[in-house]
Amino acid sequence: MKSKVLMPLLLLAVLGVPVRVMAHALETNYVLEEVNKVQFTAVFSTGEPHKKAKVKIYSPDNLTEPVMETETDENGQFTFDTSEKMPGEWEVSIGESGHQDILTVPVTPKGININEISEVPQHQSPQIPLVAIVLSGGMGSAAVLSRKLRSIK
Repeated sequence: MKSKVLMPLLLLAVLGVPVRVMAHALETNYVLEEVNKVQFTAVFSTGEPHKKAKVKIYSPDNLTEPVMETETDENGQFTFDTSEKMPGEWEVSIGESGHQDILTVPVTPKGININEISEVPQHQSPQIPLVAIVLSGGMGSAAVLSRKLRSIK
């Protein structure tokens, strides 16, 4: 009897949870063209290039205001030239929220260290706490309903 009541409630709780759609996730690849130039290519998970994606480049001493803004070409590509740029961790933002990739590019006096380019962690999605709330609410409702059914017998 308990499983007949708990299963539909649990199924409703799970189906009611929003899921992040990954159909068009953005992936950024990069190739070192010269010691001071790196070419970025932004593509969706389908393989389609992210054409005309906004690109913002932030200097190590100011991660709030971009020092350069551009966009990707028809192939989803752009080149970041670090010649005459100060050493440090440069931040490259490609795309906009929803379809965005943010990378840190370490620039040294000798050039770019391609092996140390890294992805900046994105902010945690608010869906994780929402999942916990929905599941605990569903479990609580099931527990209350189960007690009421036992008391009726």
